Amino acid sequence: MERAEIVSQILEILEDVAEISPDDVNEDSVLMDDLDLSSMEVLTVVADLEETFGLRIPEKELRNFVTISDLADYLADNVR
Repeated sequence: MERAEIVSQILEILEDVAEISPDDVNEDSVLMDDLDLSSMEVLTVVADLEETFGLRIPEKELRNFVTISDLADYLADNVR
C-alpha cells in the first residue's frame, strides 16, 4: 500500500475519532500536543488502524507513535 494511502486513512480516522479536519494536520503533527488528543483517543485511533489494516500493533510500539509520520512509517513497514 502506498504511503499516501496510509496517511489518508490515518487522517480519515482522526477526523472520525476526534473531529480533526485533515486540513489541520500534517505528517509532523504531534498527536497529543499539536492535535490535543487524549491518551484514550490515541488508543481509539490505534484500534481503528488495526481494524482498517488488519494487523495487531504490539502495546510496546504505542510509545513510539508521537507524530502522524510515526504511525505512517510503522504501517508502511508492517502492512502487507
